[in-house]
Amino acid sequence: MSQIKRILWTVTAGAMIAALCTPAYAGHDNEGTDPDNRNQAVKGFNLTAKGQGAMEWGKTQLERSVITTSWGGGDIEVHDYTTSGVTWAGQTRCKEWNALWTSCDVITIQFNTYWKFSDWEWLVIGCHEMGHTGDLGHRSASNDTDDNSCMRGSTGSAYYKFDAHDLNAIAAGT
Repeated sequence: MSQIKRILWTVTAGAMIAALCTPAYAGHDNEGTDPDNRNQAVKGFNLTAKGQGAMEWGKTQLERSVITTSWGGGDIEVHDYTTSGVTWAGQTRCKEWNALWTSCDVITIQFNTYWKFSDWEWLVIGCHEMGHTGDLGHRSASNDTDDNSCMRGSTGSAYYKFDAHDLNAIAAGT
């Protein structure tokens, strides 16, 4: 096998492995679920009232960024699931990568209705998961010292919106 074929095989295999991985809990900018453009159509499927509220709030937060959203689907699909035995309340993953494996054409958000959270906590989860669709990863105490971002990765967060750092990261990453 020639050197070029080996390189192409390695790059292709790496991209396939990355696409099959479960949700990425990565750094804050450019390591989340990379949307294919700045116009994202959102559609909910069989959502509970709390799932609907979380989706609508998350969409509202995404609208505060450089990403424009609309209703109707095709880019971001939101579902409720009831899954026991797991620790996640929400997760975001790429359902369909573009032909070059560089960005995501269809992003899926799953809300886990097994957890009986308050309306406030569902707003935090909706903001957080929609943040992943804008290419945001998790924030930690070291890079969100004032605890004012929904990207902290915890329903215990006192904040249910994107902060200025989040909005700047979305603008830089898309």
